[in-house]
Amino acid sequence: MCADFLDKVYKAEYKDPRDLYRDWADTYDNELAQNEYTTPIRTAKALTKFVSNKSTSILDFGCGTGLSAEALISCGFSTIDGIDISNEMIEIAREKRIYRNLECFNPNKSIPVKKNEYSIITAIGVISVGAAPISIFDEVFDLLPKDGLFAFSFNEHSLMVPEYSLKVEQTVNEKKAVQLFCELGPHILKRDLKSMVYIIKKL
Repeated sequence: MCADFLDKVYKAEYKDPRDLYRDWADTYDNELAQNEYTTPIRTAKALTKFVSNKSTSILDFGCGTGLSAEALISCGFSTIDGIDISNEMIEIAREKRIYRNLECFNPNKSIPVKKNEYSIITAIGVISVGAAPISIFDEVFDLLPKDGLFAFSFNEHSLMVPEYSLKVEQTVNEKKAVQLFCELGPHILKRDLKSMVYIIKKL
C-alpha cells in the first residue's frame, strides 16, 4: 500500500494533493514508518546545530500527521505550530497533542501566517513533485524575519527537476539568504530514496 501511495505522489497521479492525503491519512504514519522515512529526523538534527533556544516558536509548514514535529520534539524543540492543506492529516496530528496550534488552509489562497511571526520555518518532505509546488518556496521564505531560518528538503525525484535546486541557488546568489547546511542523505530507506536537506538563513 505504501509503495502504491508513494508512486502516486511521485507520478503526480492526483491532480489535487488534498485528495491524495485524504485517502492516505489513516495509513500514512504506519506506512512511512515501515519504509523508514528518515528526512524529518535528519532535518531536526541539522537544526540543532544552528538554534540555541529550543523553545523558539517553529512553524511546521505542511505538517501533515505530525511526523516532522515528532522529530523536532525528539531533538529538544518544544514550541511548534502546524499548518497543512489536509483536514484529515491535521486531525491525526491533533490527536497526538504535540502542537501548540494547528490550522488547515486552502492552497489556492495566501498562507494564513503573519510575516515575521516565526523565526524558524520548516517544510520537511513538503515541496516536491506531486506535493507542494516549487512556486510556494518564495511565499514561505518571505514570511521569515531577517536572520530567520528556513529548513526544508527536496527528495531525489524533485532534485531531478532543475528548477528545485536552481531556486535555492538563485535565493543565495541574489543575497536573499545564506546557505548554512546542505546534505544529501537517506529519505525513505526501504525504497532506496534520498533527499537533500537544506537550512538557509534570511539576509
